[in-house]
Amino acid sequence: MRLQIISESNRRIPRRRIRHLVEIIEEDEDPPDSQLNIIFTRDRRLAQLNQDYRNRTGPTDVLSFTIDDTSGDDAVMGEIYISTDTAARNAEQYGATFTDEILRLCCHGFLHILGYDHMKSNDQKVMFARERVYLERERSC
Repeated sequence: MRLQIISESNRRIPRRRIRHLVEIIEEDEDPPDSQLNIIFTRDRRLAQLNQDYRNRTGPTDVLSFTIDDTSGDDAVMGEIYISTDTAARNAEQYGATFTDEILRLCCHGFLHILGYDHMKSNDQKVMFARERVYLERERSC
């Protein structure tokens, strides 16, 4: 998988750790050979995407969009948009570091692109358990 990390934010993005986390997830999930884009932006852009695609007002922390379900040089598996503004507020609220929150959001967004969901209770348990496993693996390396 090819990973492209794009930052429109003025905050420092832990690119090396994000790449490592994506590699860990890839080992278990075996996604198609394609590209994954992670875009770090601000609340304003997430609010606009949230309105346009989910008909919800205001910013959110992460939005994931599945694009291609094929593989190949031109295939883009999906895009993950993360608001660094909301991530910073979340980190403060949860007593986490900004880096830990960014990694959690990357993991969460990637799992959505891989087909995980948390709409139903059982699905939520599975998704959040996978999230914990991958984040723990990343931290232990």
